[in-house]
Amino acid sequence: MSSTEQPQEKPPIDAPITSSADDDLGRAPVAHDFAESIRELDASQGLVVGIMGPWGHGKSSFVNLMREQFEKEPKLTVIDFNPWMFSGSNQLVNFFFTEIGAELNVKNKSKFGQTADWLAKYAGILKPASQLIPVPFAGALGEAAAVAIGGLADTTDADRSAKKVREKITEELGALTEPIVVVIDDIDRLTTPEIREIFKLVRLTASFPNIVYVLAFDRARVEQALTEDGVPGRAYLEKIVQLSFDVPQAPEILLRSQVFNELNRVLAPVADVELDEDRWGDAYFEIIDPLLSNMRDVTRYAISSKSTIKDLGAEIDLVDLLAMEAVRVFRPDLMQRLAKLRTELTKTRDYSTRKDDDAQKAVDALLGDFPEDAPLIRALFSRIFPVALQYVENSSYGSDWLATWRTAHRMAHGDYLNLYFDRVAPDSLVAFRSTEGAFAVLDDAKALKAYLSELDPEQLNTILEGLTAYEKKFTTEMIVPASTTLLNFIDRIPEKKNAGMFDVSRPDLTVGRVVLRLLRKVEDEAARESLVSQILAGIETYSSRLDFIHSMGHREGSGLKLISEAFAQQLQDEFVSRLKATPPAEPEREWDAWRIYDAVRDSTGKAPLTASSDPVLIRSVLRSAKSTARSQTMGSRMVKTKDRLAWDLVVGLFGSESTVKRAVSNVRRKLGSDNILDLADRYLEGWRPERF
Repeated sequence: MSSTEQPQEKPPIDAPITSSADDDLGRAPVAHDFAESIRELDASQGLVVGIMGPWGHGKSSFVNLMREQFEKEPKLTVIDFNPWMFSGSNQLVNFFFTEIGAELNVKNKSKFGQTADWLAKYAGILKPASQLIPVPFAGALGEAAAVAIGGLADTTDADRSAKKVREKITEELGALTEPIVVVIDDIDRLTTPEIREIFKLVRLTASFPNIVYVLAFDRARVEQALTEDGVPGRAYLEKIVQLSFDVPQAPEILLRSQVFNELNRVLAPVADVELDEDRWGDAYFEIIDPLLSNMRDVTRYAISSKSTIKDLGAEIDLVDLLAMEAVRVFRPDLMQRLAKLRTELTKTRDYSTRKDDDAQKAVDALLGDFPEDAPLIRALFSRIFPVALQYVENSSYGSDWLATWRTAHRMAHGDYLNLYFDRVAPDSLVAFRSTEGAFAVLDDAKALKAYLSELDPEQLNTILEGLTAYEKKFTTEMIVPASTTLLNFIDRIPEKKNAGMFDVSRPDLTVGRVVLRLLRKVEDEAARESLVSQILAGIETYSSRLDFIHSMGHREGSGLKLISEAFAQQLQDEFVSRLKATPPAEPEREWDAWRIYDAVRDSTGKAPLTASSDPVLIRSVLRSAKSTARSQTMGSRMVKTKDRLAWDLVVGLFGSESTVKRAVSNVRRKLGSDNILDLADRYLEGWRPERF
């Protein structure tokens, strides 16, 4: 199935087809032949034909195809009697004859006018008769009408009139050259008393000449309704129906083609939807196909899932969405239980981690409560929720799979499962949508910069963290534009507020992880060195430039050795020379100012800063030397924080505390006071933080 196909517009409504033009199952020839065989039968004593099949097998459609043959010359008059139109069995007989008479008048007044009049009179006579002649142990109307219609009681004027009118109707109908076809459909949808009344009526009027009843119903449902006092309904039915046809189940190949046609029609308006063909086959045959048994199921599935696909088709993996919609439509009770097991369906577990006993009990209970759906549940685990396989077989999916499922928008990731059930995207998923937007322009530095600039700065760190999930989709064309742009954004990303006790999520680390994964796409060291030089040429701050050199090189504790040691040293030397010659153009952006000047001090052995250095730069140095210590009291969730300075390093950059003091004074005089200067004052006064 391709989501790009544009099927012919056809509203997927739960209605039977009306002509051969819509006969996708190829039943028209069979229906026409069966209708032709009815023409050839002797209907002089009446005829009852049954079109039988389970609910949804296309009985109504088959009858409609038969009508096409009845329309051929000599054309047969077809009258539809809808038993749903009467209210209770007390109106059935009267309504039946009134309706038939009215329809005959409409069809051909000149031909059937007199017959219609007699039928109307008959209905008028039967109504009071049914009220006057009760039969013990009988339904209020059914047996009373039977008495009148059958002529079994002839003691009243009403009965004598009914007998005369009946004879006149028989005479009129007997004179017809072609029979009248009376179609009664959807009998199996009636209540049990109503089904019984319909068949009593047919039995007691079936002897009218040239009347052919075509009854459409589910045999099992009707036999159940007609069973009474130990007499099987089948025996009763066989006495009434003289000719029958069992509508066959649609061939599997045709049924599947209709599933795909309907789904293509539903998917056509949804933009940016893709189908994972590698997973679709297994998911369809193991989950969706077993739930579909007829065309009504197909149509019901398409109609019911349309809204969900429209809302979520571009958000959630389509294979998962179509599979879960089939379960929702045909197994609603099972779906309700799955909604309560979201954690069990999505929580990963490494081999070294012990299985959750409570989760195991919950899954065992699910299988125990839905034994008939055990194969379906196992298929859901295998194809949609692989994490849950740990509860039914010896398998395990670790947390490293989460990135794969997240980038694929699969419900195996809890964010997408919650989106399906709740229709409200969690914050993490909202951020990941922005991540996808960033990934889409990783190969275009200008577009990526513009895109990131429009996002909420507070979300940037989370959004960029999400890019690591796309490592398998990174291309070499992305390396230079993406790395350069992201390294230039480090100073724009605020550190996370209200960080937890063990939170180490820093902007430079986040960007570094993405850049590392990009450069790993290139295996050749010389090629990587060429790319590193191109990236360095586009980096705007000394802080990001030095951080990049250190992470690519051989520096202990941070170097990844993606370039040779000699090349790394060359870059370091060039960096120091450039900084000594040219101060930062935008010192307020130097997020790691103390480190870049520490590199100069380490190279020259001299303090690189003075009290008269650029005050904006000095403030940046102090800010970058600040860290926050976190502590937590046993039994308390509150995380306490304490700011501190790398004081010895700061003093080393200026040569002495007295120089630092003058520098702080100059900054305060030119830029005003702030928290970082106040913290420096405390150190200058002798304060030192307690050690943990």
